[in-house]
Amino acid sequence: MDAAYATGIVHLFLSSFVLWIVPAHLVFLADLVAFPASLFFSLRAIVVQLNQKQPQIADAHGYSTASGISEQCADRSDSKTSAREMLSDQKATRRGQHKSDKLSEPLIMQNKPESSSSSNNNRRVPHMRLVMLATQLLLFAMLLDFVYRPLLTPGNDLTVFRPGYVSHDSARLHIRYSEGGKLELRYRVNDINSPWESAGKFNPPTKDTDFTTTSALINLRPSTKYIVELLTHQPTARTESVLLDSVEFKTAPGLHSPTRLRFGTGSCIKPNFPYRPTISPDIYGFESMLEHSSDMDMIMFMGDFIYADVPLYFGASTEDYRRLYRQVYMAKSSRHLMRKVPMLHVYDDHEIKNNWHNQEREPMGSAMTAYNEYNGLANPPPQLPGRSYYNFTHGNVAFYAWDTRRYRTRWEDSSSSVGNGVKGATMLGAEQKRDFIQWLSEVNHTAAVKFVVSSVPLTTGWSNFDSSQDTWRGYPTERSEILELTKYIPNLFFLSGDRHEMAAVELPSGNIEFSTSPISQFTFPLVGKFKRNINGEKTLHYRRPGHVKYGIIDVDTESDPDVPKIKYSLYTTDVDQGRSPAWVYEASGVPWV
Repeated sequence: MDAAYATGIVHLFLSSFVLWIVPAHLVFLADLVAFPASLFFSLRAIVVQLNQKQPQIADAHGYSTASGISEQCADRSDSKTSAREMLSDQKATRRGQHKSDKLSEPLIMQNKPESSSSSNNNRRVPHMRLVMLATQLLLFAMLLDFVYRPLLTPGNDLTVFRPGYVSHDSARLHIRYSEGGKLELRYRVNDINSPWESAGKFNPPTKDTDFTTTSALINLRPSTKYIVELLTHQPTARTESVLLDSVEFKTAPGLHSPTRLRFGTGSCIKPNFPYRPTISPDIYGFESMLEHSSDMDMIMFMGDFIYADVPLYFGASTEDYRRLYRQVYMAKSSRHLMRKVPMLHVYDDHEIKNNWHNQEREPMGSAMTAYNEYNGLANPPPQLPGRSYYNFTHGNVAFYAWDTRRYRTRWEDSSSSVGNGVKGATMLGAEQKRDFIQWLSEVNHTAAVKFVVSSVPLTTGWSNFDSSQDTWRGYPTERSEILELTKYIPNLFFLSGDRHEMAAVELPSGNIEFSTSPISQFTFPLVGKFKRNINGEKTLHYRRPGHVKYGIIDVDTESDPDVPKIKYSLYTTDVDQGRSPAWVYEASGVPWV
């Protein structure tokens, strides 16, 4: 195998790996080196072969074409001068000729096929190299489209209108609009006979916030479906107002009321992965979730909404991060899903940089500005200003969403306090931990079911790659402290993502964790191993395969207010195209009052 084919195969492998297996940063950088090398060797090989002389073709008597002509002329001259000898010795000549013919026949049979094969091969090789070259160029063009799409289509004119947190009497609405002119929200109960009410006109958002804002509707009725419209009043418009978009949602039931709640859960998305050549990249996991969205009350998204550093880190400016959020909201399935279902968020490392544990160091400030503009401000209001952890209730179901990135120190080294690790390390920080413990005491006897949302899993089953430092496995002291508290809280469940795999685990405290990801991203193929039933844990289910995996949780506190019912359903497009669950678990609720 020559250098052209060798470097070409390396380039094709690296490009395919980034586009369809794992969009790894280092693999992409390696391909940036492999492609020009393969292009150089391929073009050089083609030029060399095109400039080669055509091979000499043997004639029927085994002579090369050029020498055969001259020698035949000489033979004809000699035959004229020796005609009499040839005629007089005709019989001998015929015998000699007959013998010579017999001897030359094998030579003719051997030379003709060999010369023909050589000619065909020399015609075929340049054609194969051209096909190889065209494949290399096409694959590299797809790679550039996948990686640099945010720069090529930055989405500056994007309009977003979606519901965020919806309580029993209010709703937060996230808006992005860059065209100017007064905006207006009007709403009504989702009944054609109900009149429209105006929430008032307001100034459009400005460039300072990337044309985003969050507005709130108040004094809504519990357990009621609403439709809300966003209108613009342009000074030059022919009509009084222009409808920009509309959304639907259902308010939560009254505080502490029994309820039936259905919500989606998962994390980790990357537009157009695995790659498909298309003008409008989409998010395939959101496409699948849309099929189940008609009766969803909300979606709890648990981090890695963007991948700021995969496969290429564009920079630390706020605009670099904003551009990636716009890419997600530009996807068709994103717009359709978020119009119909309120989405709440926590953030994880890839909203900043991989395995982030540097607290307030840059680029944390830029990253959090963009996160709050697009996702954070539509969440439930935090207990303290400027915090990203929060809690809320839906009837008598309570939620607490942790911030596992901003306050964490380096992971704990259980054997020593010296080195990379810090003995007694914290993921939550003192302030957040106090707030969480206070929440536990408040909801213990006021909520039938409790969910604690963590961007990274508590189970220690994942020990591959960086999980020994980046998940709760790297913070065993604080993890044990938390589980020692939650084991006394009835019907408390943990929800997490991050690992690009799915695991349902009963933790040593007796609490069950459902860790589900990715909604639409890569999964590690045949790498690493999830350790089942270790450290006092009981593995209920584990699944590695699938670029699309998400959970849907049904909570019923109405049928029996004293003993709630909780059902988790895992969906993946690897099973029935995501139309029916791949796995279902019904948790046994216990009396809670």
